[in-house]
Amino acid sequence: MKQARLPGLLAAIMSIVFVLAGCSSSSTSEGQKELVVAFDSDVPTMDPHMHNEPNAITINWHIFDSLLYLSRDLKIEPGLAESYERKDDLTWVFKLRKGVTFHNGEPLDAEAVKFSLERVLNEQQKSPQRGNISAISTVTAIDPYTVEIKTKEPYNLLPHRLFYLSIVPPKYLQEVGDQGFAEKPVGTGPYKFVEWVKGDKIVLEANPNYFKGAPKIGKVTFRVIPEVATQIAELQSGGVDIIRMVPPDMLAQLEGNPQLAVTSTPLLRVYYLAFDTRKKPFDDVRVRQAMNYAVDIDTIVKKVLGGKAVRTPAGVNPNHFGFDAGIQPYPYDPAKAKALLQEAGYPDGFETEIHYFTPGIGQQIVDAVISDLSKVGIKAKAKFYPESSSFVEKQRAGDLPFRLGHWGSYSVYDADAILQPMFHSEGVYGTYFHTPELDQLITDARSSVDQEKRKALYSQAQQLLHKEAPWIFLFSPMDNQAYNTRLDFQARADERIFAYEIDIKQ
Repeated sequence: MKQARLPGLLAAIMSIVFVLAGCSSSSTSEGQKELVVAFDSDVPTMDPHMHNEPNAITINWHIFDSLLYLSRDLKIEPGLAESYERKDDLTWVFKLRKGVTFHNGEPLDAEAVKFSLERVLNEQQKSPQRGNISAISTVTAIDPYTVEIKTKEPYNLLPHRLFYLSIVPPKYLQEVGDQGFAEKPVGTGPYKFVEWVKGDKIVLEANPNYFKGAPKIGKVTFRVIPEVATQIAELQSGGVDIIRMVPPDMLAQLEGNPQLAVTSTPLLRVYYLAFDTRKKPFDDVRVRQAMNYAVDIDTIVKKVLGGKAVRTPAGVNPNHFGFDAGIQPYPYDPAKAKALLQEAGYPDGFETEIHYFTPGIGQQIVDAVISDLSKVGIKAKAKFYPESSSFVEKQRAGDLPFRLGHWGSYSVYDADAILQPMFHSEGVYGTYFHTPELDQLITDARSSVDQEKRKALYSQAQQLLHKEAPWIFLFSPMDNQAYNTRLDFQARADERIFAYEIDIKQ
């Protein structure tokens, strides 16, 4: 009898194991809704003013608010500012919401806004975001709930720049200092900081007093899982609820699972390989052009990205205002590359390293580039940084002569959002290439109110960049996001995963 019942018992046990394995991390033992999101790398800091890193920006969106908010359909809406108006070409006035407090009880007022903007503008702070708002000349607290911002010249993009600039609590930050704030942040956002186990996870809990209403999901955990295969395994087992940037060649592993869904959205993000043009051999434009000819980018797009990407021949995304569609990408031409290398004095090529911190697709891109460069005599080795903070530190110190990078333009659909931080002499992202002519083109386009003139200026800037080749110009990919179907979830075009907009079906 016992032996006869054993198979049925085993079947029951296996059924329970299967159900448990398929359970989402969507609920906790206390019944609280919980969302778990996979990150491919850790964040460099919790200080929203001291980075430009996409994963950290996602964290910022949960903990902090900005004066304005970017909706999922890419419209600028009220945030901490309930309204704003442009008084004249140089003057903007923002009216703040009343009754909003930071997580520690500190009031949100005009002084907090003034403090936050001036902190980023302060050159000694060395905020990587300074270039985004460097057009601002003064910030004045007119009264406790009114802020006046003046710019040095007309700057139409100011509202676009402000929806990513987090407002921080002055008293708390001054009490704990920059380092303390970078580890234990306090904002006004829908979620409060709970825990950061570096290299492992970041845990947030709902802010029940959020001015837009309490979040539906009570707890959000961001787990650091560098390997895409491990992310997929965790998604399939219920260890995480959402993963991003799934390589096309791995999407097949998710097919046929009714508990999972995949959505693909075009990105504003641009991938590139940046040269430090101050250092040999990259100070020679012929070397830089040669390396653009040497890399078969169309094949990388086809094989690594499954064709789900568009070329960016001068660094600007086709979705940016001002993109010049007339500029053609560098073709794959190894013979031309070899000729240019010989002309530059490197007939046998040279040795270099490609520094990168983005695993998954990043590794596949780097491997393909190394293979292509070897065919023209350039011996490149990969240098991977498991912690993005180490990569960022070296980048700021100028110790990355050749690196893979990507830039999302803070979801500002204007060429200024990539040209100014990357190629203006006052930019802060460390691509090192800029000229007086390029500076003037970017400045004139930024301050003009004539859209046709701006297009013409951006076109000239892109033609100059294409010729000088400070990057190997790569592409803009699609974002393949996979998620548990228990989520009431829609991917955003700006690639942010924002738990406040997500719910979990009961």
